[in-house]
Amino acid sequence: MKGGEWEEVPGLDGVAIYSYIRKVDIASSNSYIVSFPDAIVVIDPGGLPDQAATLLHEIELQRIRKDRPVLIFLTHVHLDHCLSLLTDPGFRNLSRHLVLVQDCGACSLECGDRKATIADLVELEYEKTDVDVHLFCGHDADSEIMVRVTPEGEPVLTEPNQVFQKIIPSQIIRLENGEEIEVYHTPGHSPDSVCIRVGEVLFCGDLIFATAPGIAGLTGWDRKQLDTTIERVLSLLSGEEITVCLPGHGRPMDTESTVRALLAIQKEAQGLDGIHEINPEWARKTALFGRSLMSEVDRLFTIIAGRLVYVSHVLEELEERGEAARMEELIDSGLVDELLSDFNRFSSDLQAGNRQEIHLALKAGQIAAKLKRLFRKDLLATVLDLSLLRRIERHLEDYNVTFRGFRPLDRIECTDITISMGEIVVNAVRPPYHDEDIILAPDDVSFARALALRIAWVNLFEKMKFEYSPGLSLPLVLMDNERFEDTVMFILEKLSVAGVPCINISSGENRDGVTMSLKGVATSWGPLDTQAELFARNSIELSGGRFKHRSSGDEFCIELTYPVGETGSMNNADAGEIS
Repeated sequence: MKGGEWEEVPGLDGVAIYSYIRKVDIASSNSYIVSFPDAIVVIDPGGLPDQAATLLHEIELQRIRKDRPVLIFLTHVHLDHCLSLLTDPGFRNLSRHLVLVQDCGACSLECGDRKATIADLVELEYEKTDVDVHLFCGHDADSEIMVRVTPEGEPVLTEPNQVFQKIIPSQIIRLENGEEIEVYHTPGHSPDSVCIRVGEVLFCGDLIFATAPGIAGLTGWDRKQLDTTIERVLSLLSGEEITVCLPGHGRPMDTESTVRALLAIQKEAQGLDGIHEINPEWARKTALFGRSLMSEVDRLFTIIAGRLVYVSHVLEELEERGEAARMEELIDSGLVDELLSDFNRFSSDLQAGNRQEIHLALKAGQIAAKLKRLFRKDLLATVLDLSLLRRIERHLEDYNVTFRGFRPLDRIECTDITISMGEIVVNAVRPPYHDEDIILAPDDVSFARALALRIAWVNLFEKMKFEYSPGLSLPLVLMDNERFEDTVMFILEKLSVAGVPCINISSGENRDGVTMSLKGVATSWGPLDTQAELFARNSIELSGGRFKHRSSGDEFCIELTYPVGETGSMNNADAGEIS
């Protein structure tokens, strides 16, 4: 089905469908109008004014051809599927219509439940709305309701009559001329979710997106119910009666594609037990995390792009043209810039009040996924420092996991923090290459790549002095050592860029654990801006510690505190003092 025009419904003579199909987002769903001889059926009016105007225009044209009542079905009550019904004057004042919604969803609309409708998440207002028909109310599953039209053109309903039990709980809405609309209760994405069958067409609502990041975990999401629903819908699709599936978002699908998608969703859902609830607090924290993380990813990609351009230029000057050309192909810098610029514009829209936090969280998820596909660590590692690449890879994965509704993975182990810090300070100024690799290269390719690695390295701390005085006989701490190293390097890089000439690093034990202190004299604007401090705080917390930043005049102190692990202490005498 193409969308935007009337087409015949497969399997039904004299019945046509109009599809309003949108790109996938949370602003509004797809909408569908089905024209029966005795009724006009609307499935999910959506959430945008222009969309509502289009649907109402098509309904008016159909009524001009033949005046009929309108039946409005909701696949569920999330506002992207039904806001137009609740707020648009054209729908609220529509004559001779009935609204049909699964019972718990209907109750949510009637009492104004902002959690069930995700109004609290997308920060939208709506009026409480009466629902004419509560589907699957009480013992009404596997029943039939007849819709009749009075001489005045008003639709009236009969009491539900029991029919034989189906493989999936359903209700049949039978029109006067005998045409059927079959509704299936399919909870999982939400408790009120339904699928609707008309002829050979199955309207799937958000079943296809039930495990998507930012969707799984919404209020009412239930993995066990979703698993049962998928099994039932797969059984329904195993026959030959359904040939087209129309999702709540995105393009139409044939039955074979839908079955593959449902099997993949079922497998993915098995790993989603314990997922966080997607609520306004989650949206706020995730948006903040996404903004600070994307700022750092932008910085690191800029460093990578700059170094590749420089290496390519130097190799070209040295007539290593093949290797110079390879540098330009290692990453699509233009596309990376485009994606990150898109996110920055989106973030600015949020600050201007034109977006909600959930939108920024979703946007960061989309950008992170695209950047991850572009990022080829194996190729870039032939030129760039592995620790730099590791950081980008971790940041993108951390957001993917957070956006999924989980806490990023960590490896909290007993560690000697003083030795870890000593290694960081030494490695900060140690080149990631050996001159012997260039001199003793066995062939031209090895020579060119060893040379590229040499050219790409930049000593960021050339003008910074380190003074490291580790405490002695300190206990082991519990922390993720790799995350700790990456975050300390981030902080040191920020201090270097801020022009801090000297960093005094010391460690000591207190009642909260072991604290690593970084002290120095700041420039007039301070060593860490708001985004950098937020990123450092999040990263230290993910590594198992606590971050604290204090300033007094020109002096600053950054404290990283970790809880004590095992009883006893390490012999730190060998850590010495590094200047």
